Amino acid sequence: MKYDFIIFGGTGFQGSICARDLLENNYKILLVGRDKSSISNILKNKNASFMKVDLTNYKEIVSAIKKSNPDVVINCAELVFNVQIMKACLETKKPVTDLGGLQKITEQQFKFHKKFQEKEILCLTGCGSTPGIVNVMTAYAVDKLDSVETIKLGFAWNSNIKKFVIPYSMPSIFHEFTEDPVTFHNGKFVREKRARCVGEVNFKEIGKQKVYCIVHSEVYTFSKYFRNKGLKNIHYMAGFPEHSFKVIQTLIDLGFNSEEEIEVSGNKIKIVDFTNKVLKKIKQPKNYREVENIWAEIYGTKNGKDKLVKMNCLVRTLKGWEDAGSNIDTGRTIALISEMIKKGQIKDKGVYAPEAVVPQKLFFNELAKRKMFVYENGKRIN
Repeated sequence: MKYDFIIFGGTGFQGSICARDLLENNYKILLVGRDKSSISNILKNKNASFMKVDLTNYKEIVSAIKKSNPDVVINCAELVFNVQIMKACLETKKPVTDLGGLQKITEQQFKFHKKFQEKEILCLTGCGSTPGIVNVMTAYAVDKLDSVETIKLGFAWNSNIKKFVIPYSMPSIFHEFTEDPVTFHNGKFVREKRARCVGEVNFKEIGKQKVYCIVHSEVYTFSKYFRNKGLKNIHYMAGFPEHSFKVIQTLIDLGFNSEEEIEVSGNKIKIVDFTNKVLKKIKQPKNYREVENIWAEIYGTKNGKDKLVKMNCLVRTLKGWEDAGSNIDTGRTIALISEMIKKGQIKDKGVYAPEAVVPQKLFFNELAKRKMFVYENGKRIN
């Protein structure tokens, strides 16, 4: 059967959100994962199918792509599989999108740029909320300036009920909070102290919230694409509500993010994977709602004068998407970018991040259709 899209990590949280978005637009999709029980409702749709694949097995990945013959490969799996799936797309000559990864993985991915160009296919990495939405907003702002010195960016979120619910991928969160971030100061990369609090910021619709310096791929890609504008400094800041941050820090302090193996029901499993399985069982409280503010501040000059452009994307829990919380800005965003590639609206070949190739106005309009609204200096532009 010929599919429009294959989604690796299709049985996970973001993969299922992505799948639902594409199915609502009448595409045929193949969801790839380990356990289809979590997507039983999605598989009721006649345009959705499932295939069990072990992502540690390269041959199985290649076989799944060849059998489904998709127009675009979508990777919503954990970031450790990004390079493996990229290689499979090179072999099968299929364009691929993913949700990005840590800076060190993003650097590895860009080493494949010439190979993707030679095969005349596209790898677009970092297609969620951040990286993703924030990259395109930043490019939009940078285009308005003659020069850019400093970019500050990040995310902040909160919920109406102060109980712990998994914010997004726990393995990704553990990586972000335990790896020393590489930041960009005075035109050079600098290694910082992990997850340090860098102050408190008052965010629109969220209020005051502490922000933390964590590892993120935008530092690498912004330095790559915007240096020609004189960029010297990039500061990435993640905001978590206190009730969520305390749980995450406690789990790390107790070693629940460990890669060590334990035995559970006769099977060996990594502690971090066991932790992830247990946390996924936490149910959202009744009437639980979230709001997220994805933001960037771009400091530069225009016509010889200092100028600051503030960009925001506000995302709220939507009716009918309550289980997704504010995570619609990740799963639905990679769906819409992948759709743009299928439609030929992104034609570039090679390895890129969204700020380099995604058509800004078209992208913002698609976000608006999904109730994700973009603001420039407080004024809505989509």
